[in-house]
Amino acid sequence: MTDKEILGFEFILLYHISSCTEVVQRLRQEFDEVLGKDVTKAITQNDIDKLQYCDAVIKEVHRHFPVNYSLGRVNIEKDTVGGYIWPEKTSFSILYCAIMKRKDYWTDPEKFDPDRFYNIDDDDKYLLEKQHVKNAFAIFGGGIGACPGRKLTMIELKCLLTLIYRKYDIELADPNAPLNYSSTLLSVCKELLVKVKPRNF
Repeated sequence: MTDKEILGFEFILLYHISSCTEVVQRLRQEFDEVLGKDVTKAITQNDIDKLQYCDAVIKEVHRHFPVNYSLGRVNIEKDTVGGYIWPEKTSFSILYCAIMKRKDYWTDPEKFDPDRFYNIDDDDKYLLEKQHVKNAFAIFGGGIGACPGRKLTMIELKCLLTLIYRKYDIELADPNAPLNYSSTLLSVCKELLVKVKPRNF
């Protein structure tokens, strides 16, 4: 990785959110309802917990563009996977990006729709998500291998979005340009050109 490359899910978040006006409007509505319009007001843990739509947006961006596309595992004993018997110490690669786009796990999987993570119990549209989201969505891994910093990461991402979208209007310099990234072990945003101006209240 060169020093010009930008590593971070934050830039991938900005890219996806800035290209979706409705999402920005709903985020701001939630921010204004929870935090008020005083942008100097300190954000508390209680405020962070109330930002449920913001939480859903972060998860949906990750579903479309996971930081890790795959995860490696090694079995400690012989096991049957996919109808085949695998000897112990077999290396497996779990392709997260494929799991999170399967039509039998997700409603309209190619569509960017944060609502699939937001109040899904209130709508029968998301029956697949209700049934499979626990096993089909692994933003921080699972079980004993789950990321120990997952709660801190969500707090940081929510604070970042709150600080940016409460104070500024963010536009992509070229709305038609694809995300400039590379993906090996991690997804790396190489360049993101945006226009920034103070938000009009």
